[in-house]
Amino acid sequence: MDPYTIDQTETGESQGLHALMRFLRVVNRHKLIVVGAVAAALFLGFVRYRQLPKVYESSAKLMVRQIQPDMVQNFKNYQMRTLATYGQLILSDQVLISTVANMEQRPPGFADLSHQSQWPDALRNMLSLSFDDKESILTITCQSVEAEMTVSVIRSLIAESSRFMEDFQRNEALETVQQLDAKREEVETRLFTLERQVLNARKESGDLAINTESEESHPLVQRVTHLNERLSAVRTKRIELESLLASLHALMQSGSDLTVAVQKAESVLGAAIGNQLPQNKHDDAQLKTLRLELEKAETELSTLRRHFGSGHSEIIRRESDIRSRREHLANAERESRERIRNGIRDPEVGNWLRNVVNAELMSTQQYEQALQADYDSVEQKALQLSERIANIQLAERETSTLHALHSSLLNRLNSISIEPGSGGFRAAVISEPLVPLKPSAPVLNRILAGFGFAGLAISLAVIYVMDLMDDRLRSPEEVREELGLPVLGIIRRIPENEVQQARIYVHKFPQTPHAECFRTLKTALTMAPVETKCFAVTSSEASEGKTTTTVNLAASYAQTGKRTLLIDADMRRPGLSRLLEVRGNGGLSEILRAESGIPEMCRERIVHTEVPMLDVLPCGPRILNAGMLLSMPSLADLLDWAVSSYDQVIVDCPPTLPVSDAAIVGRFVDSMLFLMNPDKTHRRSVVRAVDQLQSMGLKIAGIVANTSLAKEDRGYGYQYGYGYGYGSDYTYGHEDDDDFDTELDHAGKMVALATEPDSAEGKAA
Repeated sequence: MDPYTIDQTETGESQGLHALMRFLRVVNRHKLIVVGAVAAALFLGFVRYRQLPKVYESSAKLMVRQIQPDMVQNFKNYQMRTLATYGQLILSDQVLISTVANMEQRPPGFADLSHQSQWPDALRNMLSLSFDDKESILTITCQSVEAEMTVSVIRSLIAESSRFMEDFQRNEALETVQQLDAKREEVETRLFTLERQVLNARKESGDLAINTESEESHPLVQRVTHLNERLSAVRTKRIELESLLASLHALMQSGSDLTVAVQKAESVLGAAIGNQLPQNKHDDAQLKTLRLELEKAETELSTLRRHFGSGHSEIIRRESDIRSRREHLANAERESRERIRNGIRDPEVGNWLRNVVNAELMSTQQYEQALQADYDSVEQKALQLSERIANIQLAERETSTLHALHSSLLNRLNSISIEPGSGGFRAAVISEPLVPLKPSAPVLNRILAGFGFAGLAISLAVIYVMDLMDDRLRSPEEVREELGLPVLGIIRRIPENEVQQARIYVHKFPQTPHAECFRTLKTALTMAPVETKCFAVTSSEASEGKTTTTVNLAASYAQTGKRTLLIDADMRRPGLSRLLEVRGNGGLSEILRAESGIPEMCRERIVHTEVPMLDVLPCGPRILNAGMLLSMPSLADLLDWAVSSYDQVIVDCPPTLPVSDAAIVGRFVDSMLFLMNPDKTHRRSVVRAVDQLQSMGLKIAGIVANTSLAKEDRGYGYQYGYGYGYGSDYTYGHEDDDDFDTELDHAGKMVALATEPDSAEGKAA
């Protein structure tokens, strides 16, 4: 995994569940507060129950119906509106005032009210309404400190609401009748006036029986239509004659065939015009004579055949004569058709046809002028008549509307009844109110439940505030649950006289219980589920005893026969180098700046300590930018050489929150050991530091806790605990030796009292 990639596998839901479980554990620690708060709340609830007055409750059920409902509307909505309207009526000021005024004995407390305007609000506080829209049931409930008063109020309320509704309906019906009757008289007056106007208009129009529903039009209008049609036909004929005359004149001027003109004349003047042509008269007479002679000869032949045979000489002569006549007629018809095919070019025919067309044109023009004059006169009269007819039709439609309105008003007047119970609402009591035998309020269980819940909520709020103000990790279990990491060891203060005698405590006092605790911490690290051959030690802030713990832990490894190398990677405040007094021999900063020969430089700068098998690589001269130097590849080469040359490699790193050096070193080691000081470190600081390391993909073997206060039976076990507060900052940089001596004095008093993690215990088992 990329060490700079943030692990986002834990979702918001799991974080919320984790926070809830942690809060429940905090509540479990303070369960006595919860028990006390709930017990006190229950006691106060019982006292309150004894102080509250006893309230009695009675109810009545009414079935509400609306007389003559509008069935067009949705029936369910109609029922809901009916019940809601009747409920508003019952709770109206007028009904409530009348209810109280007509009661023989007024409800408790009403005698103290100075004015009737205060009665409705007081009575509403005693009443409640509920609706059952399925059955159209209205339930009226009354509460009072007197049992009999609940029944009296409900009965009086039902009676007064019914009386009010009857009066209201009667007054409303009378008012409606008066309004409708006035409207009816107004409509009748208007109707009579309008009918008189229609009658006068008919007389002015010639007393015509005009029927607006008939499809036949007025005779005058029909005459206008007829004249218009005739005028259009005459105009069309005139235009055709003018066109024919112009065409005939052009054909005669050019000597062209007049057949087309003759055909046009036949379509305009009739087919007989063709037979009246001078040329056609001679041909037709000749053909007619030949046909008559042929018909006569055939008739005579038919008569002779009844008396003579076919071989008779007279029959033969007559048949020969008929054949000759037929041939002559056929030749005459062929010659006539030939003349027609060759066209009509005779000037006499053209002049005759032009005279005929011209005479017809003049006659048509005179007829058109006469028709136009007659049409204009009749059209003016028709327009005037049409306007009068339109006014009559409008008046008749208005008359029909007024007739319908008048009939509707009469029907409405006949349907209104002012008798009692004839309109509006009708309510029937289906469940009479009964005098309650026991109070309905207060309810002891409800009061105790409410007070108990309030006590529980207050106690939880107090515990939550206490937890916010007391930002401490109180026990190894809480550390493990908060961080999700095992607690590998616990550090506590050792006697002052032993601290003054040795820098490396486990070497000077190897048989003490305190030294054994460091060896137990070493065992827990060895059995950790992560690789710990090369690990780094860090903390959240400075001055938490990290350096002293690291030195004694390294000495514990060396005492078991392992060649151990302790590297001081804290080049900003080199506490380890000062503690072991090895600052003047060069160290890590020089090796990291070298480009080659790292093993040789390491061998030259490694210092052997008083503890056999334990070597130390000092931090070396100070530099301005330790983070950049630690990021160089030389650190990886150095650690590879150290792992191959030693059995155990431990790197002492700066704190995590002030600088990023520990995170940089963590990329090159197998795992990290995180040290915290409950006397100083806030929970949020520890969580932030661990999250910062884990977000970069670094493996944390476990947590080591430093404690400095001794309290009985709480906290981190073995009859001691710790406490700490806010105020520490994250300032961390190059400081003087005198400043660091303070840290050494504080840290030198710490030794490890280690408890193996769950995993270690499991492996040992």
